Amino acid sequence: MNHTQEKPMMLFNNKGFTLIEIAIVLIIIGIIIGAVVKGKDVMKSAQQKQLYTKYLKAWELTYNNYYDRTGWILGDDASDNNATRDGQCGNGGVASEGNIQGQLDMVGIDPPAQGSTGSILQRTYTDSQGIRRTLQLAFDNDTNLGNFIRIYSTNGIPYDLGMAWDRVVDGTMDGTAGNLRYTANYTAASIVTAAWPDADAASVANSAILFLLEF
Repeated sequence: MNHTQEKPMMLFNNKGFTLIEIAIVLIIIGIIIGAVVKGKDVMKSAQQKQLYTKYLKAWELTYNNYYDRTGWILGDDASDNNATRDGQCGNGGVASEGNIQGQLDMVGIDPPAQGSTGSILQRTYTDSQGIRRTLQLAFDNDTNLGNFIRIYSTNGIPYDLGMAWDRVVDGTMDGTAGNLRYTANYTAASIVTAAWPDADAASVANSAILFLLEF
């Protein structure tokens, strides 16, 4: 009797991905990556606009409200009652948070809400390089620029935020013109404005965003 041993049939599929299939996968991956990047850009833009509305613009409105109610300049001097008034912010030294709060309290005006640091004059922001900065607001004056809000930080300002605000305020990114400007040295006797550096450029310690005030 012959016994024939049946060998198991081995099925091999040597078929790989076609170029079309690989292209489709790459397109899908590109779409996903693009959506993630776009989503981050949208979130960053929303954060920048919120900071503008609830911080910079809110303080401009507070400044104008104080002037309308009193005829005085908020932060005219470093006292709680603008005792020495000459129409210039920072007369006798830049007014501290306590001075600003005191000036507003005297006429019944509430300041913008506190930021995450517990200060009405401070906010935090993470720039395009992932560096978290504490922004400080002050009312200041320059012979050529007049009264303005100065936004600064210990290690310099985030340029991406300044440029985003400039687009909102002036419709363009020109640090030398319009109501929102840039300076590399706010401590200079006469402030010189300049074009915005690249968003990812290393920040200059004495750099500042200058928001010019109406009066």
